[in-house]
Amino acid sequence: MHMVRLIYVSTMTDACDTEALQDILSASKKNNAERGISGVLCYDPAFFMQCLEGPRDAVNEIYSRITSDERHKNITLLEYTEVDGRLFENWTMGFLRPNILDKETLAKYTTTGRVNPHALKAEQARNFLLDLVEQQRRQSAPNM
Repeated sequence: MHMVRLIYVSTMTDACDTEALQDILSASKKNNAERGISGVLCYDPAFFMQCLEGPRDAVNEIYSRITSDERHKNITLLEYTEVDGRLFENWTMGFLRPNILDKETLAKYTTTGRVNPHALKAEQARNFLLDLVEQQRRQSAPNM
């Protein structure tokens, strides 16, 4: 079985509100678990960035549906590559918000204080998502 990682970014349309976002997350968690897909969805009011990892055919099918989904426009494929392992193996669909990044981490991706995900290269996009995961982990860890 060939496993791939796909990262894309898109601009949201008005058709995607909070309720639609919750529907996406719920359906993704269920469907991804059944299909062996892992990954994360980064949500900002201006964009989606998503990483999907899993069997090539399943990832390709999901991406094909995303490209025809009316909630997405200006879709940019940042990475599509075969991989030996997963970055997000414990998440059928993790949910991240870029506003949790501290200023030091944010400065790795922008000089304006606002990330333009469409301008990121593949490695930057991967690192951006991994930094978000780490920041979320640190913020949710109990204080000692």
